[in-house]
Amino acid sequence: MEDNTIIDYRIRKGLTQKQLANMLDIPRTTMSFYENKRMYPTLAMAEKLGKILDKTIGQLYSEDELKMIK
Repeated sequence: MEDNTIIDYRIRKGLTQKQLANMLDIPRTTMSFYENKRMYPTLAMAEKLGKILDKTIGQLYSEDELKMIK
């Protein structure tokens, strides 16, 4: 899996980082932290992110990352 999967999926959806942050009702800086894996979302936020990007949580995060989210 690529390190920047969320960024890639966001760009493919035609969304800016700010637009995606607004859709999630979070600050753009938090979205940046999620994208750069400096911070991980809650499970509920990860599910919401997946729905917006039309991806499963498993497609967005590795198994090791999922352990940090749960």
